[in-house]
Amino acid sequence: MDRSNARTDKVDAAKFRIAFYSHDGYGLGHFRRSLLLAQKAQEHLGGLEIMIVTGSSRAYFFDLPPDTQIVTLDTVTKDRDGNYTPRNDLMTLTETLSRRRKTLRRSLTGFNPDLLVVDHVPTGLRGELLPLLADLKARGTRLTIGLRDIIDEGPLVKNSWIKDGCSQLIEHLYDHIWVYGNQNVFDLGKLYGLSSSACERIEYLGYLRRSVHMVGPKETASTSIQVPSALKRIVCVSGGGEDGYPIGSTFLETLELYPHKLEGTLITGPFMSRADSQSLASRFGSISNLQVLRFTTHLEQHINSADLIVTMGGYNAMMEAISTRKPTVVIPRVFPRKEQWLRASLFASRGLVRCLHPDDLTTASLFSEIKDALSSPPPPTPEERGLSMDGVGNFLSRVEKIRQQFFQLRKVHPVAKSDLIGA
Repeated sequence: MDRSNARTDKVDAAKFRIAFYSHDGYGLGHFRRSLLLAQKAQEHLGGLEIMIVTGSSRAYFFDLPPDTQIVTLDTVTKDRDGNYTPRNDLMTLTETLSRRRKTLRRSLTGFNPDLLVVDHVPTGLRGELLPLLADLKARGTRLTIGLRDIIDEGPLVKNSWIKDGCSQLIEHLYDHIWVYGNQNVFDLGKLYGLSSSACERIEYLGYLRRSVHMVGPKETASTSIQVPSALKRIVCVSGGGEDGYPIGSTFLETLELYPHKLEGTLITGPFMSRADSQSLASRFGSISNLQVLRFTTHLEQHINSADLIVTMGGYNAMMEAISTRKPTVVIPRVFPRKEQWLRASLFASRGLVRCLHPDDLTTASLFSEIKDALSSPPPPTPEERGLSMDGVGNFLSRVEKIRQQFFQLRKVHPVAKSDLIGA
C-alpha cells in the first residue's frame, strides 16, 4: 500500500531522492526514527523526494512532511520465543515474506533512490533486502546502514551478524555506516566484532534529539481530564504495547492509590492486545485522576506536559525523556533482547534517568521511584554527562554532502535508468 502527499507516478529527476527502510516487526521505533529524519531533511534541506518503506501498519496515522510517501509491507511480529510470525493469520510466514520482497523491489526500483538508509537490519528482515541492495548499488544508489546506539549484548550480536552475513554486508556493500549514538557510551563496532577497516568507517553521529513542541496539558488531546494544577502529572509509555500490560497495570494501580497527589496518562501502544487494553480501560476508566489512551501520534506533546515520565527503555522513548530533562523512571524490556536494559543502565549511571528492573516492579517500588524523582533536582542535560545530541544535524550534513556529490556527477555523467534483475 502507498500513501503520499506527493506525486508517485513519476520521479522528479531534479530532486535528490532518499529512501528509508524500516522493517518494524515489533512496535513503531524504527519507523518513528526514519520519520524524524525525513521530517528534518525536508524542513532543513529541501529539494528532496522521500520514500519510507516500513513494516508498520500504523505508519498511516502519522502526518507526513511534503514530498514524502509511505509504502507499507505486510506486517509481522515476534512470538514469545522471538521468532517472526505474520500478523495476518490467513497467510503463512513464507507467503508474507514473499509479498514483502515483491513490494520492496517494485517500490524501490520505481522510486530509484539516490540514497537508501536502511535502519537497524543490514540484510533486511529475514534477508528481504537481498539481492536488491546489490542491484540498487549497481544502479548508482548510495547505501547507508543506520544503527541505533545499542542492539543487544555484544557476543549475541557478533555471532548473529556473522551467521546472517550482516558483518560481510557492512564491510563490503554499504557505503556508509552511521550510528545514532556515542562511541564513548557504547563502542558498537568493537563490541559487535566488526573488522578494523569497518570500525574506521563508522561515523558516530550522536543521539537523535527529539524536539518537543511547547504545548500545555490542555492541548495534548481532546480527551484530557481536567484536574487541579496541584496534582503532579505522570505519563507512562509502554512502547508498542505487545508486552506492555504489566507496566501499564502496575502504573495505574500505583496512581489509583494517590488520587490527591498524582494524575496519570497511560499510552498503552497500538499493539497491546484488545483484551488487555479493554481490561485496563474497564478497571481504571472511571477513576478521575487516570486516563488510558491506546495510541497517539502526538507523544511528544504528552511527554512535554508531564512532570515525570515512566517508560520502557526503547531508543525513541529515551531520547524524548532526556531531551526534555524530565524526571524519568525507566522499566526496560529484558527479553528477548537486553538492548533496553543496557541503555537504561548506562543512562542511569550518568544520572539521566532512574532504572527499575521489571522483576522488581511493584506498586510500592514504582511509587518510591516516582516520589524520589519528583523530590530531587532536575536531571542534568545529556551534554553535561558526555552525550552528544547532535545526531540529527550530523545526519543532515552527511546527506547534503552526498547530495552535492551526486549533483556534480550528474553534470558529468547524466543518470540513465535501467531495469533491475528480478528477485
